[in-house]
Amino acid sequence: MRKIINITIFALAGLAALLVVLFGFGFNQETKDKFQNTVEIKANNPQMLTDLANATLETLPDFITKYEENLTTVNTELKNQKIQRDIFYTFTFHLTDITDQETLDNFKAKFPEYSKSLFASAKNKDYYINGFNKVKTFSDFQSYYNKLTADYYNVNQEYLVNAAAVKTEINLLKQVRDINAAVSVTKKQYDLNELQKNIKSYKTESLEFNVTMNLFYLLFFVTFAAMIIFLLWNVFINIKSNIGLLAGVGVMVLLVIIGYVLSSSELTPSAIKEQLDSGNMKWIGAGLFTFYCAFFGTIAAIIITLILNVIKKAK
Repeated sequence: MRKIINITIFALAGLAALLVVLFGFGFNQETKDKFQNTVEIKANNPQMLTDLANATLETLPDFITKYEENLTTVNTELKNQKIQRDIFYTFTFHLTDITDQETLDNFKAKFPEYSKSLFASAKNKDYYINGFNKVKTFSDFQSYYNKLTADYYNVNQEYLVNAAAVKTEINLLKQVRDINAAVSVTKKQYDLNELQKNIKSYKTESLEFNVTMNLFYLLFFVTFAAMIIFLLWNVFINIKSNIGLLAGVGVMVLLVIIGYVLSSSELTPSAIKEQLDSGNMKWIGAGLFTFYCAFFGTIAAIIITLILNVIKKAK
C-alpha cells in the first residue's frame, strides 16, 4: 500500500514538472516578453490586436495615427492619475509623524493651511479634508489611517495596472512604426506578416498557457493533498510513536495563531511603498514571530540539552 501511494505521489509530481518544462522550453526572454505584452493588450485593449491583425501595408499608417492619438489621450489621463496617486501617498506618508494624541493635535492645528497646499490639485478634496476633520482622538486616527492606507493600496494598484497596459501598447506601436519605416516593400510586407503571425500564435499560446497552468495547479494540489493524507495516515496508525511530531506541529500552529493575533496591522511608510495592505502586515508579523520563537526555542533547547549532559556527566 505504501509503495503504491509513493509511486502515485511521485508520478503526479513528475507529470506536473513535465508540463511546466515542456511549455517553457521554447520561451527565451524576448519571446516571453512579447507573449506577456500580447496577453496584457488582449486583456486591456483587444481592439488594437484585432485592428493590427486586419492591417495591410496600405492601412498601416492609419493604424499608427489612430493609436498614437489614443495613446496621447491615455497618457494624459495616466499623468493626471499619477498626480492624484502622489497626493494620496504624500498625505499618508506625512500622517506617519502622528504617534500620539499630542502629535495629532499639533497636526490638526496646522491642517487647514497644510490641506490648502497639498490638496490644491486633488479631485476629491472632501475625501481627505472631511475624513481627517472627523478624527478627534488618537484611537480614531488609528482606525482612520488603516482605512486610508487600504484605500491608497487600491488607488496605487489601479495606477500600476494602467501604466503597465500603456507601456505594452507603446511597445507594440513601436514595432509597427519600425515596420512602416522600412524602405523595402518586400521587407515591410514580410515583417508585417511575421508580426501578425506571432500575435496570432501568442493569443493561441495564451489559452494553452492558462490550460497548462490550471492543470499544473490541479496536479500540484492533488499531490500535496495526497502527501498530507499519507502523512496523517502514517501518524495516526502509529500515534504512540508519533506523539512528539503531533505535539511539534501543534506548537507551530499555536505560534502562528498567537503571532497573527499579536501582530500589528498598521502600515509603515515602507509597507505603503511596497503596496502591502493591513492583512499582509498581520501575516508578515505572524511569520516573523513564529520564526523568532522557533529560532530562539531551538537555541534554548540546545543549550539546555548541553547543560543537562554536563550535569549528568558530573554526577
